[in-house]
Amino acid sequence: MKRLYVACACIALLPMTASAVCVIEPLESKLQAAETVYVGTVVKSALVPRLEELRSAATSNDRRTTIRHAVEPEIVFKGDPSTVGAVLSTWHYSDPNAGRRAVVSELTTLMPGDTILVVAESSGPARYELCTASRMWTTETEKAVRAHFSPAR
Repeated sequence: MKRLYVACACIALLPMTASAVCVIEPLESKLQAAETVYVGTVVKSALVPRLEELRSAATSNDRRTTIRHAVEPEIVFKGDPSTVGAVLSTWHYSDPNAGRRAVVSELTTLMPGDTILVVAESSGPARYELCTASRMWTTETEKAVRAHFSPAR
């Protein structure tokens, strides 16, 4: 019985992707509906709230924070990247003085130097999260986007 508990604990600790929590929609429909689609490089990232606000948050849930990323457009497929302005993501502030640290696996890391596909449905900031159409510019993503915007369509 002890081995069963140890095995269950080990399985629970294995790194797993959280993509199963999203309803998978084809990227093509998101590209079609978007006002602006471009590939860019993140050149700057900054906390939206002040650090003092995060430090004084009453609960761990209140420490979720928005990060504003400036993205330099490199390949424009649709629309005007200047209407997007920024890409917003969510992160969790971990107080280094706290006894416990929160780890939120469904949050996605985005930092300066990353190249991303930005898909904005309207003017204003786009979102970059686990379940959004904006995502890392991978070979797979590039194939899907270039196929969608190819002149032969």
